[in-house]
Amino acid sequence: MRGARHSFIGFFLVGIFCSLQTAESEDTDLQPLLRSEVLAQEARSLTHLDEINPYAFGLHSAKLTTPQWIGEEGVESAVVLSIDDLSDATKYENYLRPILNRLKEIDGRAGMTITANRPKPDEPLIQKWLEEGVSIEAHTTKHACPMLCKSDLAENKADYDQCVDLLFSIPNNEPVGFRVPCCDSMNATSPCFFAELFGKTTPNGNFLTLDSSVFTIFTPDDPALPKDLVEEPDGRGRFQKYVPEDRGFVNSIENYPYPYTIGNFCWELPGVMPSDWNAFHFHEAYNPYTVEDLQSAIDITAIKQGLFTLVFHPHGWIRNDQIVSLIDHAVFHHGNKIKFLSFKEVSDRLTENLLLGQSIRNEKGEDNGVRILDLNGDGFMDVVIGNDNLRITRVWNPEKNEWIDFSFPVSFHSVDGDGNRFSNGIRFGIFG
Repeated sequence: MRGARHSFIGFFLVGIFCSLQTAESEDTDLQPLLRSEVLAQEARSLTHLDEINPYAFGLHSAKLTTPQWIGEEGVESAVVLSIDDLSDATKYENYLRPILNRLKEIDGRAGMTITANRPKPDEPLIQKWLEEGVSIEAHTTKHACPMLCKSDLAENKADYDQCVDLLFSIPNNEPVGFRVPCCDSMNATSPCFFAELFGKTTPNGNFLTLDSSVFTIFTPDDPALPKDLVEEPDGRGRFQKYVPEDRGFVNSIENYPYPYTIGNFCWELPGVMPSDWNAFHFHEAYNPYTVEDLQSAIDITAIKQGLFTLVFHPHGWIRNDQIVSLIDHAVFHHGNKIKFLSFKEVSDRLTENLLLGQSIRNEKGEDNGVRILDLNGDGFMDVVIGNDNLRITRVWNPEKNEWIDFSFPVSFHSVDGDGNRFSNGIRFGIFG
């Protein structure tokens, strides 16, 4: 059996490289994409495929830019405004109404997200928000900080499950995402969360496909960024100052504002540093410099063709008119090149435009044979899909802003005669 598995892996590797070589012989325009650089990539560029690591990506990682998944001509970057802690719908309606109305002025919809703790499933305001384009996502029912503070993992999972099932019980709601409570103020996010909670299903069989609990920090180390966007006048990092170092905060990556996968079953949308709490913690509430820094973060995201995900709250740390000013800035400076989306819309566009309709998890919440990696070493993520519905390799051509598709020979999983699903042992490696 072990020898057969090794042969299977070899067949898979030969199949993929034969597909690429055949394409090269048929289309000379592909030659820049098919250099032998694929053999010289650092091995760590593939480790995210074999482990559950929320912090595997950074400045030198291959990127998944917005044009690769947005599915809309001319759009180069995206914004997700995500507000946390919903329980009292009236409080949120009062705070959010100016923000929702401003978003609707752009294209008739209010693409943003609310993460919720204990919303009432029959709340009329929730139906109003859903109709306007808002997505309602999960945030646990108890809001324990840190989430895994107790040794009783079963209790932690029950809290997570209860919230997810509650969100699925809301009419017309299709939750896809989660945010770990207090992920901006302490090290509440962990591989354990993804392995033992997010990666499982609830007692009702429900599951999510997207998380936003890790923060990305823009630093002067990124050579693509103008210094005035990432540095203070005295040379200090503009965004590092918001990191709550007094709490030993390490729940972050750097210079990577792109969706990425965790454990091959979760999309991560990293939040931008600072959240409104980070700003409040550093220089008190409503500080105008917070808005200026977040406007710079929007401009940075536009330069990098990434995704700007803002984490904020209606708790007296940032005003709703300050959020509106961020929308105004994005529209004035970037126009139709930037798109405001909800978690649900990001998830849908990743699935439809990047993965050709294949979700990252199958209908049972299992690994669906989707792998996101840089196949040719050009610094852009590519796609491999191998399941019962689709077997395809997709290589991104950044010069033409288009996907080039090839067949893929195998599936990542098989089912035996008793209906048991098992892995075929396929892994990616770098030779040379």
